[in-house]
Amino acid sequence: MNFVCFLSIYILVSLTTIRAKWTDTFSSLYSGISSSISYVPCKFTECCNDDYISPNIDKLDDLFNTEVFGQQIAHRVIINALRGHLTWSDPPKALAMSFHGPPGTGKTYVAQMIAKSFYKQGQQSNFYHCFNGRNDFPLQQDVELYKEELRKVITESLKKCERSIFVFDEVDKMPEGLLNVLVPFLDYNTRLKTLRLYGTSLNTRKAVYIFLSNTGSTRIIQRLLALWEKGEHRSKTQLEDFEHLISVGAFNEKGGLHHSDTIHTSLIDHYVPFLPLEEAHVKKCINKSFTNRNVLPTENMIQEALSYVMFGPSPHNLYAIAGCKRVEQKVAAIIYSQRKQTENNEL
Repeated sequence: MNFVCFLSIYILVSLTTIRAKWTDTFSSLYSGISSSISYVPCKFTECCNDDYISPNIDKLDDLFNTEVFGQQIAHRVIINALRGHLTWSDPPKALAMSFHGPPGTGKTYVAQMIAKSFYKQGQQSNFYHCFNGRNDFPLQQDVELYKEELRKVITESLKKCERSIFVFDEVDKMPEGLLNVLVPFLDYNTRLKTLRLYGTSLNTRKAVYIFLSNTGSTRIIQRLLALWEKGEHRSKTQLEDFEHLISVGAFNEKGGLHHSDTIHTSLIDHYVPFLPLEEAHVKKCINKSFTNRNVLPTENMIQEALSYVMFGPSPHNLYAIAGCKRVEQKVAAIIYSQRKQTENNEL
């Protein structure tokens, strides 16, 4: 009887052990298959993971040093803002930066640089979204329709990836009141309830919002001129010399930020001044344009390109009115003209 009991217990223990091993085996196999299934699509399609999203602020810092001229305030503020935001695994709110300054000073270019430093696919990433005030939101009377469309696009985007970037270009051309729709996405400690749409909530706090505008340009130029007249070099200027006057100008000037709740509720974290460019900075743009085309320019070629650039305001005429905006096209025309002349001389 004792032997039969012992044998029964032995068989029961053995069966339990075998069952546990098979369970572990099937569990591991299932886990492996599930991982493979989720991994395979990401080999062919962009996914919201570290393979495709790996913010490299050191790379962005290097790009500022080599690609952007005369913007030491913007360089410092943007790098520090992004580092601070990315340091948090769960930041208290989305990062919102508003870039202000005259045309051709690098606002759009810097937004594109940020995309390159964030995403493997750069500006082509599905998680980088750019809206243009003139093209996407042309009519004031349709502002409510635009707001609903924008709300849906941002909600969909955040559902797919919390590390999305939203850029709003030509904010000064957007209908007044449009950007009020962003307040719930920019607010502190927000998890948007989207039960009506998805039955879930969204974490809005990891996204980045960038606004690009010419509003405040006149105030920035006047302030920089006043500092210059006092003998203060632009390299010594600080963010506090411009930030308040930019926010006031953006709030009061016509456009997408006019009397906007995003400003009134202090949800824009950084107002970033892009200073007007001086002749020395434009020359660097010209040299860079020639270099990008594998051409070593002569002094005459540089001066010819510079001759097309208008400076103001009078009487000092220190700053390029359009910055470096038209430089690329002028350099391309000069190179073509030089090559054509060389060909004619060889005939």
